[in-house]
Amino acid sequence: MERIKALGLLAGVAVLSACSPYVYNQEITSFGTGVTAVVSSYQTGVQSVDATLLQQQLAADATARTRLMLLPGCNQMDPNGTPPKLPDCAVVAFGATGAPAPNAVQAALADAAPAFNALKVYATALTAVTNATDAATLKTATQGLTTAASGLAGAAAKVDTSLKPAASLVTAGGGLAGQGVSIYLDQRRYAALKDTVPTMEPFVATLGRTVRAALLEIREQQLLALGPDLRNAALPLETVSVGSMAQSDYQGKLAALETKVAAFNLARAADPTATVTAMVTAHHDLATALQTNAGQGMAVLTSTESFVTAAEGLQTAITAASAAAATPAPASSKAASGGAKAAPAGAKAAPAAKK
Repeated sequence: MERIKALGLLAGVAVLSACSPYVYNQEITSFGTGVTAVVSSYQTGVQSVDATLLQQQLAADATARTRLMLLPGCNQMDPNGTPPKLPDCAVVAFGATGAPAPNAVQAALADAAPAFNALKVYATALTAVTNATDAATLKTATQGLTTAASGLAGAAAKVDTSLKPAASLVTAGGGLAGQGVSIYLDQRRYAALKDTVPTMEPFVATLGRTVRAALLEIREQQLLALGPDLRNAALPLETVSVGSMAQSDYQGKLAALETKVAAFNLARAADPTATVTAMVTAHHDLATALQTNAGQGMAVLTSTESFVTAAEGLQTAITAASAAAATPAPASSKAASGGAKAAPAGAKAAPAAKK
């Protein structure tokens, strides 16, 4: 009788093993890679927007010869208060009592940060479950997945108050005999993912809308900055006296211009909507495969790889646009005078000049 029970248990485990999360290890790893690229795109883009707006403010102050000062915090080396906080150190208009408030674009991008953070923590937790190599590691990873999933649901509920909290998430239990045997680990990995991933679908889709809006805003701001920037870089090569320019000078200006044109074209071609759609689709396909186990392995692999390709392409575009905007073209006297007359590219989002 005991032998029959043992054979039955092994047969059941074998069925689960056939659809174990190790079938989806590569797919989940790819999903995590894509999410990491999306988060990196956001972080790089936010830094780029901030840097562009700062450059515009510096130009406005220089044009107006604004009277400026350092905030008192620039004289303080250590944090103070409860909780401890470093006081602001910044260059401000004379008489100001604090650093300038972020403009509407910067505030919107900052508000999107919890969505990106929640998705990254969730993707990392999924990967930890599939990579767990023993019962103790898997227990810790499963607990981490439960925490990450709850955080994801909470972040999404703040965006869409109609969403209900996740009703049930996997717990770290599962006292199976022979936990050190890989077949049992596979069963527990599969159970953890099956209990969690499908439940997270509406929350991932909701946060996807926030992610998409933030990435579209970053793309718009970068294009607003790059357009006039590359036209200013072209000015020295458009003058009738270009023939008298030293060859090395000409080559330097042309190389700088080509770099900006390439970055502008990458930014124009980048598609945050397609990237986020690919992310939500990849997660949906994984959730469906975990629920039905009807041989969707190739479909999940295809959708996750499509997501990685889109996410890494977007990351490349945002990084290139950030680098191009931060690198001034070699100046000439005519280019400098012509470039100074151009209106700031991001005037729509730039803060008003200090007075």
